[in-house]
Amino acid sequence: MTLRPENLKLGKTELMKTILTSILLLFSTTIFAQIPDAMNSSSLKTEADRITDEYDQHLGLTGIQYPLFKNKVADYLRLAEKIKDENEGRAELDALVEMQARESLAMNDILTRLQYRLYKKLKSEIQPLKIVKN
Repeated sequence: MTLRPENLKLGKTELMKTILTSILLLFSTTIFAQIPDAMNSSSLKTEADRITDEYDQHLGLTGIQYPLFKNKVADYLRLAEKIKDENEGRAELDALVEMQARESLAMNDILTRLQYRLYKKLKSEIQPLKIVKN
């Protein structure tokens, strides 16, 4: 049995609506399944808030920039945790350096040119790559 209007006793428009709805449902559930939880831990949220507030003191983020910046910081904090869990030594350091470079490029889309220049100068102070304890 094939999908034909006469087999389903639906008109062509109803059949097209059903097919389109099914396709949309399939793709939307697939897309949402790939998006991680926005803020899965309170410590991550607290750290993202702290970092964003510290940058905001220097950069003067706008009302639109602030939540975008904070979400991007949280995304990269989550990624940094994953890298630290899965790697050690030189591999961890290389992955963190690459991740920070990608984070900086992502911030270029959110910040103005002047803010971005200042952001790059402040980044090593506010978000050090790794803190070494003696």
